[in-house]
Amino acid sequence: MIARLSRILASFDDEHPSMSLTSLAARAALPISTTQRLVVGLLTHGFLEKDTKGCLRVGALIREAGLTAPGSTFLVLRNAAVPLMESAHAVLKQQITLAVLDKDEVLYLERVSMGSTSVNMTQKFARLPLLKTPSGLVLLAQQPLAFQEKVMEASLNPEDLRATLAGVRNEGFVTRPSIMTNEGLAVSVPVTGNRGGLPAALTAVIPRAGADVNLTVAVLRSAAFAISKALDGDQQLGLGSRRL
Repeated sequence: MIARLSRILASFDDEHPSMSLTSLAARAALPISTTQRLVVGLLTHGFLEKDTKGCLRVGALIREAGLTAPGSTFLVLRNAAVPLMESAHAVLKQQITLAVLDKDEVLYLERVSMGSTSVNMTQKFARLPLLKTPSGLVLLAQQPLAFQEKVMEASLNPEDLRATLAGVRNEGFVTRPSIMTNEGLAVSVPVTGNRGGLPAALTAVIPRAGADVNLTVAVLRSAAFAISKALDGDQQLGLGSRRL
């Protein structure tokens, strides 16, 4: 149910601010009957509303929260990133993840791993504490200074964290032991340049033994650069540099 509701809300973006029930069902890839049933509930609770022409659009409840179309933000980023993540995986033969900052947690949107195509992790609510992963450190380093200072004040070793973030900004990547396997090393780089849009992090988990960090960073940076270029050319993003 949650996945279907998310698909409906994610169908609205800058190019599709309003649409008919039929168009919405087609964009959400849902049967019209299912879409109609879910839309009734979304209208009742203010998540959707009808405009003067009777078309559906994002409701006041979401607009007032400052989340014009949060699902579409993730969707555009994910669609731009997946092909490049698969290319990085083809070179490194290791797991690649895409993460964003959601409040004070790391939200993993996508994973491409050995023997599989992309896996949409948003449906599994894959979240981890901000300071526990290299993805989180990369994301934190991209945030406004005031937010960084707030996180540092609450950390156990604020000066160490300050130095780490400075290193991330200067070097453009960070490495940490993988939390998934004792033999793994996680390498993260930022996805930047997308008009100051939604900050993201690309991470590869490579074997610690014989790890070629330089190669991994080069591959991830190439993918991150290509993702940024893809987002630059996508008018759907256009949400500014706000933190979710």
